[in-house]
Amino acid sequence: MKRYRIAVDIGGTFTDCVVLDAEGGRRMAKSLTTPDDASQGVLDAVAVAARDLGLNTSELLSRTVDFVHGSTIGTNTLVQRSGARTGLLATRGHEDSMIIGRVRQKVAGLPESQRIHVAHLHKAEPPLVPRKDIRGINERVDARGNVLVRLDHGEVERAVDDLVGGGIEALAVCFLWSFVNPEHERQVKAIVQAKYPQLYLTISSDLIPLLGEYERCVSTCLNSYIGPALQRYLSRLEARLKEHGYVNSLLIMQLNGGLSTVEAIKEKPILTLDSGPVGGILQSKYFGELNGQGNVICTDVGGTTFDVGLIFGGELQLDSEPVIDQYAYALPKVLVKSIGAGGGSIAWIDRGGALRVGPRSAGAVPGPACYGQGGTEPTVTDADVVLGYLNPENALGGRLRLDPTAAHGAIQRVADKLGMDEIEVACGMFGIANAQMADLIRKSTVEKGFDPRDFILLAYGGAGPVHAAFYAADTGVIATFIPAESSVFSAFGMLTTDMLFHAEITLQLRTPVTHEHCVRIERVYQQLEVQVCERFRRSNVDVSQIALNRTVDMRFAMQVHELSVPGPVRQMDEAGVETLIIAFKEKYEFTYGKNTAFSGTNVELTTFRVVGRVPVSRFTSLGENVRATGRPPCYGQRPAYFESEKRFVPTDRFHGEALRPGHVIEGPAIIDRMGDTIVIPPQVTGSVDRHGNVVLRS
Repeated sequence: MKRYRIAVDIGGTFTDCVVLDAEGGRRMAKSLTTPDDASQGVLDAVAVAARDLGLNTSELLSRTVDFVHGSTIGTNTLVQRSGARTGLLATRGHEDSMIIGRVRQKVAGLPESQRIHVAHLHKAEPPLVPRKDIRGINERVDARGNVLVRLDHGEVERAVDDLVGGGIEALAVCFLWSFVNPEHERQVKAIVQAKYPQLYLTISSDLIPLLGEYERCVSTCLNSYIGPALQRYLSRLEARLKEHGYVNSLLIMQLNGGLSTVEAIKEKPILTLDSGPVGGILQSKYFGELNGQGNVICTDVGGTTFDVGLIFGGELQLDSEPVIDQYAYALPKVLVKSIGAGGGSIAWIDRGGALRVGPRSAGAVPGPACYGQGGTEPTVTDADVVLGYLNPENALGGRLRLDPTAAHGAIQRVADKLGMDEIEVACGMFGIANAQMADLIRKSTVEKGFDPRDFILLAYGGAGPVHAAFYAADTGVIATFIPAESSVFSAFGMLTTDMLFHAEITLQLRTPVTHEHCVRIERVYQQLEVQVCERFRRSNVDVSQIALNRTVDMRFAMQVHELSVPGPVRQMDEAGVETLIIAFKEKYEFTYGKNTAFSGTNVELTTFRVVGRVPVSRFTSLGENVRATGRPPCYGQRPAYFESEKRFVPTDRFHGEALRPGHVIEGPAIIDRMGDTIVIPPQVTGSVDRHGNVVLRS
């Protein structure tokens, strides 16, 4: 009997599913996302894959050894402000730290077009925790961990009683210097759990024992705010999968590029924020390894957003100060930059009478006008239909029929307001979206010191292959690759990673580092390793399989931003510290430019981190197809509009399933596949490589 691995990724418009078997077989499936109950969309996608395999849902799930899931529930809960009403206990005198925020909070996470109007900007509204739900507690620990003011248990009980009586559904606790001495927060935890065991609770010293009062407080509040919603969703999904025969653990995608168990995620749901696109970055890394490419620009065009990530030298790039909804939090995540430019992005006219596209999206419901789900506003997907790029009868392999009349009508209404031709507006929408995508690529490469000419570009997501040749044209990349599994690429990537837990703590030390400091560092690393192993043990993982890696965040004295470097693999000593300093300065100059390191300045070691990794079973090798030569047979011809020609051009169309390695297609041409469409403009050539990927070159 065949055994399977399944990954499901929930997107803004579609839910993607990948099924792999041990013999190298694979199935890709998509279904519309179901916002009212996301678990239904998950089962719908699994049902489509099962049907393609000649099975029913229960038969497929009963034979599944791993089910990996990437969810947008936490992110959507925050963005839509539909999370639990959360209370906050803070050290008296520091109740307003999150409300005051950092000096950049008004512009954090905003695009450049909005930052220039700083006088008219506001902090995130409504606030994550309103002032009326914050209570100051008389307690104080100093920077060395000494207790200056002891915790009054009676005061804590009265404050929590007051908050619960006022209607809070979750509680966050963030005391000053608790990461040095967590005793007061742990006492609060015991009090709350004894009296209100059903109240969702997060204490900062358990979640993120790091320096940075604002980011630590935000992270703690975020965790409690989204916790109840994610708990309910995961419990419901687990129950429904179990009803259909799945008996193993459900694994959840994390923002740091690893997998975690449901039990661990229920405690730390913040680890799922913005984790959906991470699967695509992981698969891009795997793709690069298979194709001998260490530098990859990862681009994902979905229904709602356009996401960009980087692989450099075969390594993931991390974002040490991620921002979501104008809130900066302190959990390092795989670097992904996003803008609201996807297939569902809505066209609109600004106050100056100019045509704009996004960031607002039609989502899955009501969706683009052409989906026939009730949407009436013009989207990028509608423009793709009007321009002749999408075959109305081929969406989702024919399972979704598009309505060209609705697409034309939606765009015509905008054209009438602008006094323009319908095709001009559709072409303008398409061009604006592509320009926004190309601009984000430049911001993610050139502005970070990377030269796009040293990279290949990967284009994936349901809408990526339509736009790839156009937004890649100005970047100068080596070539543009469109993977064979492009439409479910992020879901595929979730099957190429491992279980991952980490533990970290701030311990500020400044060079010169003494022998006593080295002993202290080694003790801290050993304690962190015990914590990581214990988390794996609670997840029923064999501890002997764990690979432990140490890192340390470092900075020059008086600076505020750190760089992470690999920590010692053996007992820390003075020579090991010198090796760390050399590695830090090399990375500093690579990041900020030659001769930027301050050789005569002290270096600070701030955050010490241990990452534990356990490989999961994987059968993800990409088999090679029988090689063909020349041009494949086209199945028909339809006119498509190309701006370079200023007209509709007769364009050959090909079935993606008929392509084989060695096939070459000269543009203009369009390739229709199960979940996406590849547009090859004039003067661009598409060739099929040994893994079935389409490679575009001008």
